[in-house]
Amino acid sequence: MINKNQKILFLGGAFSQLPAIEYAIRSHYYVITLDYLPNNPGHSISHEYHNISTIEKEEILKLSKKIKIDAICAYASDPAAETAAYVSEELGIIGGSYESVQKLSNKKEFRCFLKNNNFNVPWFFSTSNLDELIKNYKGGKTILKPVDSSGSKGVFTVKNPDELIKFFEESKSYSRTGQVILEEQIERKGPQIHGEGFVVNGELSFILLGDQFFSQVNPLVPYSTVVPSIFHHDLKNKLIKIVQEVIKKIGFKTGGINVELIRDINDEIFVLEIGARNGGNYMPQLMYNSTGLDLAKVNVDALLIRNYQIKSFKLRADFYAQVILHSSKKGKLKKINIPSLFENSILEKHIYYKIGDNINIYKSSKDVVGVVILKVKDENFSSYFSFLKTHDWVIVD
Repeated sequence: MINKNQKILFLGGAFSQLPAIEYAIRSHYYVITLDYLPNNPGHSISHEYHNISTIEKEEILKLSKKIKIDAICAYASDPAAETAAYVSEELGIIGGSYESVQKLSNKKEFRCFLKNNNFNVPWFFSTSNLDELIKNYKGGKTILKPVDSSGSKGVFTVKNPDELIKFFEESKSYSRTGQVILEEQIERKGPQIHGEGFVVNGELSFILLGDQFFSQVNPLVPYSTVVPSIFHHDLKNKLIKIVQEVIKKIGFKTGGINVELIRDINDEIFVLEIGARNGGNYMPQLMYNSTGLDLAKVNVDALLIRNYQIKSFKLRADFYAQVILHSSKKGKLKKINIPSLFENSILEKHIYYKIGDNINIYKSSKDVVGVVILKVKDENFSSYFSFLKTHDWVIVD
């Protein structure tokens, strides 16, 4: 029986948001979904759908008051995180504070926060003007990106002023505010550090960090995250402490976080991003398979239950990997080509296209073909990393 007395509004109904939506439906909450893509799969199973962009704060606040929601969730959605925080604060319901989510969601604001609070920060400069950007460019290898976009859209490596000119307008086009940020590229030691966490009343109640690898097709977009981290295990406690300090100082209250950190060649830690929501590409399912903690469940229950507490969890044996399926060329999907060594290790497979569908080369999150989660035994580690570099997991004609 549906409990219409407890309504939860999900900002988005994409594939990666299905686990939280499905859990809410199984738990008999009244589920409303909302975005501007009516064919997203979450809308076909929700009890109610509204065609409104997830970044339309005032319109969504007006709707939320009208339908009298009890919770609002931006599960696995960066653009929607600010909206969820804004609405929850205006309505006095559980969520992350709006001010903190604004800072976490804007790369310029977050870099300024880190600098002002004595965290390690690379050189950076932000503007909406190309001439200013060129004038302040210090040379060397830098990263150009929109200040308020996600999913690696509009992100470029820049090595000279000519490349700034070449990529500026495209990068800027992905920013809702029309601003870009240019920042020094940190020389990394080992893979990037990537994981998920959950915060309850300002306390980091869960976190698991892994090693993140990037695509050979485009080295600025992710390919796979393996948990727990093996390359940075020696710094585990330090990494967790830094994340907790950021959360405390920035004032984030309750909700999921997606964490990206870098360890440089001098073993200094740089906070690259802390997204004010749990990650896309089925990162919460990677956490579940590794620990037994269901972040989809946590994301729903923590927004409806005051003083919610996460039950104890335990890291399971072996390692677990998320593989973001993508193509090295444009064409029609022929097959998903899982290496035979791992065919019996697949725990979850989420494919977004059918055989014969048109597939794009991997440039950003909008080009993802699907996600696979699998178990990696110790003896298969070297083979797994080799397959990431040499094996086409997606075959197109």
